Amino acid sequence: MTAASAVPFIPSAVRADAGELYAAALREPDGSYAAAFFSPETGIVAKTALPGRGHSCLLRPGASDCIVFARRPGTFAVAFGAEGHAAPSVFTASPGRHFYGHGAFSPDGRLLYSTENDYENARGVIGVRDVGADYRSIGEFDSGGIGPHDMAVMPDRRTLVIANGGIETHPDHGRAPLNLETMAPNLAYVDARTGDVLERHELSRHLHRVSIRHLAVCADGAVVFGCQHKGAKNIRPTLVGFHRRGEGLMFAELPQDANARLRGYVASVAVDGSGEIAAATSPRGGVALYFDTGTGKYVGLNAFADASGVAGRRKKTGFVLTSGSGRIARSEGKRIFPLGTHELAWDNHVTSIC
Repeated sequence: MTAASAVPFIPSAVRADAGELYAAALREPDGSYAAAFFSPETGIVAKTALPGRGHSCLLRPGASDCIVFARRPGTFAVAFGAEGHAAPSVFTASPGRHFYGHGAFSPDGRLLYSTENDYENARGVIGVRDVGADYRSIGEFDSGGIGPHDMAVMPDRRTLVIANGGIETHPDHGRAPLNLETMAPNLAYVDARTGDVLERHELSRHLHRVSIRHLAVCADGAVVFGCQHKGAKNIRPTLVGFHRRGEGLMFAELPQDANARLRGYVASVAVDGSGEIAAATSPRGGVALYFDTGTGKYVGLNAFADASGVAGRRKKTGFVLTSGSGRIARSEGKRIFPLGTHELAWDNHVTSIC
């Protein structure tokens, strides 16, 4: 079982030494924001300034450019490349919408889907854009819930799996949750061609404040999801789960002490190149937890201060981790190898490019 991922490219900047390449948003030492392609061993390969704080980067299939989305409730997104030949392209959310920081490309790279908030109507939507027309908006459809955050294309190449966090927000109130008592998070499967909701799996009522936020998809269709708890701090529900279409949501079996290390917050999830191990990070707990994707069982953890971004290494076991303190590390099993510290703050996510 391997991770489902976009077709990689190898930019000439790293082709000579066949090094690994990743992309992430960051904050500069002077407080400005940027997004960068970087090699864990040799540093930043290419960088572009952003008009505000970015969140996640998304590789266009078969191409040499990425999209970086603004952090919620931002309205900008920027297309930029590792080669540096073309100027970055900036586009914005449609009126009455803001981005949630994540998206997905159609497998042919012609369409971009983005998780968005129709904030006047408290409705989650998936925006659809034409890549060949400078990312012009050509439509939208319901996400199947409120507060869609992360999403991915399933192995059938037409179904989107969407993490609807269930939290109502409005730009007039910043990032404040407006519906804690009525939250209804779910994992939804939507036909990208028709907009039809094919399956929707809600958490039970006693878990309604467990916001499903991030996910990763294995090549066999297994979905790994990570959550953030919006309830009392003395309650520690399990925050990492697994799902297969047609079945119920299944939470991982976690030792109490390991679950407590998450401190109610999962920042990112990823599956490694083997497809056999999933990782979930928590900057609050300074930890990365690992799970067997076949059984959902917990297999161990690494301590890594301010752990946020995690990406599976392509065609290899293990992960690359980034932190808000500028650190980069590689994890293999229960071992962690520091790869350097940069004078910047990596944002919540890191994307494997090649």
